Amino acid sequence: MPGEPTEKATQHRRDKARKEGDILHSRELSAAAGTLAGVMVLGAVGSHLLVAWRDTFAAFLNLGLAARWEPAEIQPTLYAMRKLIFVILAPPGAMMAAVAAGTLGVGVLQTGGISFHVKSVGPTLDRINPVSNLKNLFSLRAAARLAKSLIPASILAVFAVQRIGRQLTIPPFSTARLELLGADVYGLLLAAAWLLFAWSLIDYLVEWQSRETRLKMSREDLRDEYKETEGNPQIRSRIRNLQRQARRRKIKADVSKAAVVLTNPTHYAVALGFDFATMEAPKMLAKGRNLLAEEIKAEARWGGVPIIENPPLARSLYRSVEVGQPIPVDLYAAVAAILAYLYRQRLEAEMRERRASEAAARAQARATTQASTQTRRPGSEYRGGPQ
Repeated sequence: MPGEPTEKATQHRRDKARKEGDILHSRELSAAAGTLAGVMVLGAVGSHLLVAWRDTFAAFLNLGLAARWEPAEIQPTLYAMRKLIFVILAPPGAMMAAVAAGTLGVGVLQTGGISFHVKSVGPTLDRINPVSNLKNLFSLRAAARLAKSLIPASILAVFAVQRIGRQLTIPPFSTARLELLGADVYGLLLAAAWLLFAWSLIDYLVEWQSRETRLKMSREDLRDEYKETEGNPQIRSRIRNLQRQARRRKIKADVSKAAVVLTNPTHYAVALGFDFATMEAPKMLAKGRNLLAEEIKAEARWGGVPIIENPPLARSLYRSVEVGQPIPVDLYAAVAAILAYLYRQRLEAEMRERRASEAAARAQARATTQASTQTRRPGSEYRGGPQ
C-alpha cells in the first residue's frame, strides 16, 4: 500500500525520536547487570567476609572492657572502633558500588550517554487518567510482559526446588548443613543473576526489533522529510543559481587581479597574484577543477590575464595551497621563473609600445614640419604688385 511503512528509518527520523524521548532503553537489562555485578563481588569477598566479621566481633568485645574507656585510652579506642566499622562496611560498600557501576554502565551503553528529555518526564493527562491506566493494565502488551516475567521466574523456581531437595537429604542436626546452605544460597543467587541478565538481553533485542518496526517510514514520509530537510526543489535550484552567480562574480574579481593563471591544461586552473612593485610572495587568488577551472580560464581570457600551461606546477599548487595563502617555499623557484618570463615579456611590450609611440611622435612631427613648409612656400615667391 502507498502509505504502508516499509522503509528503514533515516537518521533524521531517529534523531527526532530521540529528542522526543523515544530511546531504546531496557530497565530490566540495567537492573540485571547491576544485580550480576553485585552478586559476583559478593562471591569474591564472601570467602573473607565471615572471617573478617568474626575477628571484628571479637575486637568489639575487647573494646568493651573498662580499661579501654579510661581517659587516657578513649582516643585510641575511638580510632580502633572507626577502623572496625570501616572493616564491617567495606564489603557491603563494594557490593553497592558494583551494583551502581553495573547499572549505570549498561544504561549509558544503551542510550549513548546521559541525557534529559523534558517531554518524557513532563506531566500528561494520560498518566493520571484512571481509564487510560486501566486500559494499560489489562492490555495485550501488559499480558505479554507478565508472560515474559513468568518464564524466568519458573526457571528460577526449578533451581530453588533442586536446592531445597538437596538440603532435605542432609540430616537435620548436621553441622555441614550451614556450610552447604550458604553455598546453595550463593549458587542460587548467581544462577538467578545470570538468568535475569540473559533474559533481559533477549528482551532488549525484542525491544530493538519493535522500535525498528515502529520507526519505519513510508515512501510518502521519506518525500516529506526530504522536503523538510532539503527544502523545495525550486527553491534549492534558485539558491544554487544564486550561489553560482556569486561564485562567478568572486572568481571574476579575483582573476582580474591575478598576475598569471596556471593550467593543467584541462582539469586544473590556479590564479596567482603578484605585485611587481612590492615583490611579496605570490598568493593563491583562485583555484578550481573541471568546470570551475574552465570558468577561471574564461575570466582570465576576458580580463587579459596570461595563461600558462604547466601541469606539474598547477597540480602541486592546487593540492598544497588554499585560496588567500602564499605559495610554499619549495615552489618559489618554479613560480619565480614563470613570473620572470612574464616580467620580461611585460618589459619588452612596454619597450615596443614606447618605441612605437616615439616613432609615431617623430612621424607626426615630420608631417607637421612638411605641412608648415608647404604652407610658407607660395607666399615667399610673391614679390609685390604689378609694375
